[in-house]
Amino acid sequence: MPMQPDQPAQQPAQQPAPPFAPAVSPFAKLIDYNLPFPNIKSMPLWMVNPSSPLSPEVVETVTALHTLGRAASHLADYAAFALDVAPAAHHRLICEAIDDLLADEFDELIINSPPGSAKSTYTSHALGAFFLGANPRGNVIVATHTADLSERWSRKVRNTLASAEHQKVFPDSSLSADSTAVSRWATSLGGEMLAAGVGGSILGFRADLGIIDDPISGFEQAQSETQLAKVHGWYENDFMTRLKPEAKVVLICQRLSPNDLAGYLIARNLENPTRRQRILILKMECDDPDNDPLQRQLGDRLWPEWYTPEMVIDAKRDDFKWRTLYQQMPPSDSGSWVSTEDIRHRPTPPSAWEPDTPRYGCSDLALSVNRGDYTVHFVVAVDTNGDWDIIDASRKRVDAEQTSIDIVTFCTTYRPREWLIDDDNMAKVMIPLVSTKARQLGTPVPWKMMPMRGQDKETRAAPLRGQFKRRKIFYPADAPFANWLTKELLVFPNAMGDGVDDGVDALSVLGRRLGAISPAPTVVAPTVKKGYSLDDLWECQPAKSKRIG
Repeated sequence: MPMQPDQPAQQPAQQPAPPFAPAVSPFAKLIDYNLPFPNIKSMPLWMVNPSSPLSPEVVETVTALHTLGRAASHLADYAAFALDVAPAAHHRLICEAIDDLLADEFDELIINSPPGSAKSTYTSHALGAFFLGANPRGNVIVATHTADLSERWSRKVRNTLASAEHQKVFPDSSLSADSTAVSRWATSLGGEMLAAGVGGSILGFRADLGIIDDPISGFEQAQSETQLAKVHGWYENDFMTRLKPEAKVVLICQRLSPNDLAGYLIARNLENPTRRQRILILKMECDDPDNDPLQRQLGDRLWPEWYTPEMVIDAKRDDFKWRTLYQQMPPSDSGSWVSTEDIRHRPTPPSAWEPDTPRYGCSDLALSVNRGDYTVHFVVAVDTNGDWDIIDASRKRVDAEQTSIDIVTFCTTYRPREWLIDDDNMAKVMIPLVSTKARQLGTPVPWKMMPMRGQDKETRAAPLRGQFKRRKIFYPADAPFANWLTKELLVFPNAMGDGVDDGVDALSVLGRRLGAISPAPTVVAPTVKKGYSLDDLWECQPAKSKRIG
């Protein structure tokens, strides 16, 4: 039979589906479930009469089909339908990240969220049922700090699989007839769920999905290196060895210490990135609008329908718990690198703008666009006492072209004596680009390369820390950069992830130049003796001068 003219000569090869992609709904050809509402144009003509409004019956049918289709392919919609909950904005963000995980965009998802944010409802409960609905032959491990708590979540998942709502979404996924236990049970098609306590045995089970929910019982355990080492050992020797090669992992918890399981996994992956990892941090209060995953404004609280202003005030009474449990930024066990008392604020003094005042620029360079590390620049003025005033700063994820423009613009505006950068491979890439841009714009860039000598970043930052400890560094409290710089200073060197210490790294370059930085010259007014006129002074000056040569 001859091929029709409007048909392609060869169909493109289909891409293999992700290993744990949500089930394909039988209504997939009818409605696009990625849309929040039914896609009427995709409906068959027998259901739609273009010349007349849709009948209530058709609207009701389409809405029902759309609801089921969305629930079969999106975790948040499944939870809303099967668990009868109303996901808040941060719940939907969590669910979207899990959808991406199951679509094989990464292997390991770490979610840090404050206590009481209902994070477990959408992971330990909804995710387990959703996964076994879409993959009724798959195996799931759910682990918490105690076996009893894990079994409680396992019971909830088992009851949801047996519910009429779940059966409407996933008619092929049901409980095995002999699944009466809560510690380990099966679906009718052979999939299983195992509930385990962190530290307990998981022998004889291989999982496609591992869910770890609050693996540490509380602050007391989190402050013990011995107890943390046991949790780390369980993860490496018991949990990881029970995962299949393509298995996915979700860790959801509130931060308790720099070396809790979340901190351990982040550091582990930074040192040896064997798994594709994504980190989702949900803070009680937005302190960085540029990087807030919920796109909140500064000071906006999480889930305002639940967390009241009074709850936030109470949480802030203990600064350590506020920063750790609620803001997900645990400070060092041995105290902050610098304290809040070491960070001094004052308006930029007028002398900072005077031509004779020494000004220095410094940068920490990156080539990340949209994500990853930042490129950070600072301009610092040095007064007559040797105090530093940070008068301008920039933190962006931009390409090399924009970085070149920014450095030349700073040099045009502030005329620094030196512009300092680390003598590394990034500098070798950037200096020719910046120099070309500087020639084009007619502004010289006074480069000063600072050797790194193989030191780690905390060692390189030691002179900077000394300046802060001596209370010699100032910046305005309301400066555009004040918020993110203060946050970096208070969590360094324990912060994990991308873009968490680039400002400290940039200022550290200037700190290593400390011994060669000259303070502003002191201007001393001439002393006029009483009874002398200006004419008298003028006449007596030559007499006091000696001819040389």
